[in-house]
Amino acid sequence: MLEKTIENKLRQAVEAAGGLCLKWTCPGRRGVPDRMILMPGGRITFVELKRPGAKVREEGLQAFWHERLRQFGFQVEVIDDAQQISGLIAELAKGSNTQSRQAHGLKERERNR
Repeated sequence: MLEKTIENKLRQAVEAAGGLCLKWTCPGRRGVPDRMILMPGGRITFVELKRPGAKVREEGLQAFWHERLRQFGFQVEVIDDAQQISGLIAELAKGSNTQSRQAHGLKERERNR
């Protein structure tokens, strides 16, 4: 399976779950993750896509950016198999539903003031 095929399946799954799966390019900054997932409730996850069996080199720019983003508190995932997508989507949807309900409750409280 090609990396592009996995990327398309990820995008479709995220959008079906109500999120956005944006291609992330950062001019002048090589090695940033391929995709940025935005889920309702403010959940952001960065995803590095690899062809099956390929890994992120520990000494490479991608590993540097993954660690840097994690230091800022962001979730960073590496997907090299389409079967990993459903687990990630389930995790993201669960977290975004909780955050979305919390955000909705805050809006309700503000409206009732």
